[in-house]
Amino acid sequence: MRSVLSESSEESRRLRALKATNLLDTSAEARFDRITRMAQNAFGTKIALVSLIDADRQWFKSNIGLDATETSRDVAFCDHAIRTPNNITVILDASKDSRFSENPLVTGDPNISFYAGAPLVTDDGHALGTLCVIDTEPRSEFRPEQAQLLSDLAETVMSEITYAAVQQDNAELQELNENLDAENADLNLINEELQHRMGNMYAHISGLVSILGRTDASREQLIKRLRNKITVLSHTQTLLAQNDYSPVSLRELSEITLAPFGFRKGEIDGRISIQSDDDILVTARAAFTLTLMLNELATNALKHGALGNDAGEVIFSWRMLPSPKLSWIEHCVGSTLAESPKSGKGFGMQILSRIVPADFQGEASFDISPTGLSYHVTVLESRLLGSTEGR
Repeated sequence: MRSVLSESSEESRRLRALKATNLLDTSAEARFDRITRMAQNAFGTKIALVSLIDADRQWFKSNIGLDATETSRDVAFCDHAIRTPNNITVILDASKDSRFSENPLVTGDPNISFYAGAPLVTDDGHALGTLCVIDTEPRSEFRPEQAQLLSDLAETVMSEITYAAVQQDNAELQELNENLDAENADLNLINEELQHRMGNMYAHISGLVSILGRTDASREQLIKRLRNKITVLSHTQTLLAQNDYSPVSLRELSEITLAPFGFRKGEIDGRISIQSDDDILVTARAAFTLTLMLNELATNALKHGALGNDAGEVIFSWRMLPSPKLSWIEHCVGSTLAESPKSGKGFGMQILSRIVPADFQGEASFDISPTGLSYHVTVLESRLLGSTEGR
């Protein structure tokens, strides 16, 4: 009896936490759809969902690849997933699982065969629902790195849910206090700007998923590369947040991005040199593009160029006159690249030859010689510094 009462009490608290999000039966939102699209592309499934488990139904805040907006809770795979909030639920072949083989979602539309669901867990430990990926074909395995990626994306969903709750609280405060003081008004503007900046990061990641899916030979390689790029962009996101999403120092951004490759601030004889004079402040959008560019150049230098040579050196610099230009110069003996930048087939070269110049509305050029790689990209000033009005 105590066990039943305890379970009932816990479910009541879970439902209250769910209701408090004010998400049930709300319209679709791009910030959630971005994440489900990323999951669908990353795992190669037909369906990806943000599913919230209500008292007697599962309702989809985001549904990519599925027309339904909700199902009965008693047939929901996600209802099983939230019972173990600290673990990901994986069903490789539902037709061979005694718990689901007779489930109408398996025997009929949408003909679920493979399912993987990561619980959406609040700070208080309440599982509100899941981020799940579904396919009509069975899988032979679901590797640990895949589980980690799904878990990471589920945490991103929870960040958006938390943000939504904060926005709702702000809306209620506005209704109660019609005469907000200037400080509260500024806070609302900051919240709106935060949503915009986070959207920029998700847009970059979504674009990466699409390109990765077309260029990588294996899904394992895709997942490894995607996790690396998410981590790299998250460091930039942290720097921007610390600066209240104002323009950030190009030198500081470069130092943070190149630190994993051996750059040490204040090191005189280091192998990575970053221009110290004429520092400029770059916009958040430019910061994300610069992060991807520097990470790809440094990764390539470590594998095939100057940083893979004991005597190699790298110099990153920029100029503003007569027009903005960014330069990456490597110095070493016998350095070679695994692929020619002119081929444009590899993922790294897609970033350097297409994504970076397109985002900067400039042109990229490569020079490969026995002494190393030189990479230059011209930049439209407004894409680097933002609006030039008043300057």
